[in-house]
Amino acid sequence: MNDINKNVTKEHNDNIRHFRHVLDMPVLTQGVDHQVSDEWLGKFRDRAIIPADAHYDGNQRLGFYYQWLWQQLINHHPDFELVGEEIQLHEAKRTLGAIDFLVFNKQSNQLEHWEVAIKFYLAYQQRWLGPNSADNLDNKINKMIQHQLAMTQHQAYKDQYAKSLGQPSCQRLIVQGRLFDHFRNEESGSALPINPDVHKGLWCFQSQAEDLSLKILTKRDWLTPPSYSSMPTLMVPSAITVPTQGVAEDNQVWFIVPDHWPLHNRDRHQHDRPSTP
Repeated sequence: MNDINKNVTKEHNDNIRHFRHVLDMPVLTQGVDHQVSDEWLGKFRDRAIIPADAHYDGNQRLGFYYQWLWQQLINHHPDFELVGEEIQLHEAKRTLGAIDFLVFNKQSNQLEHWEVAIKFYLAYQQRWLGPNSADNLDNKINKMIQHQLAMTQHQAYKDQYAKSLGQPSCQRLIVQGRLFDHFRNEESGSALPINPDVHKGLWCFQSQAEDLSLKILTKRDWLTPPSYSSMPTLMVPSAITVPTQGVAEDNQVWFIVPDHWPLHNRDRHQHDRPSTP
């Protein structure tokens, strides 16, 4: 098999694995306005059709790829019809944002507005912080509910799109991913209600990871971490400069962060650096 065919086969296999994982992955939170439940996802999964020959050639950032996976799943689902995606909303020459998906539910005969996100957060000082510590789970959920899901209720949407696309009567929030607990349970996340079945991992600072044998996960692998034995690249924790995901010999997923994380000026905050175990 030549290299081109090998790459096509690998892409196909990876896509199938990622489609299945999105369908099986629990949502991060529960009891949050508009958040779909794992039961809802299960019903969607029961009749979902995984596209056999889908090819992705868009932006390589994980969030864009994840949104494409959902677009394909909606497009091939017998109970739903994709009416619009990435709909830009403007008001007085100002961009208000983009609507992820408008979806027609054939069973309820209703138009729905869906917002989707794949996110990874670490428990730290009563917050769930992203690897970019300016991001946290509470803020993300609030923004998706109060801004993104509210866009189809905005007058700008009603003026620009309601006549041609319809007015949604339902909003759905789909936030999946993984939450990372501190490896010594010395940190906790926020009071946001977390789904007890959420996918979990562990995290530590690089100076606490020297005894771990880890293989580096690429960003795409964050979605569906492969087994340790199938990964080629060993992680050298002392050499990392940005938060890095890896998988251990027992296939536990880890986030290793630089010792100055979540701060960006390590000289001014030496007292915040962890002690070496």
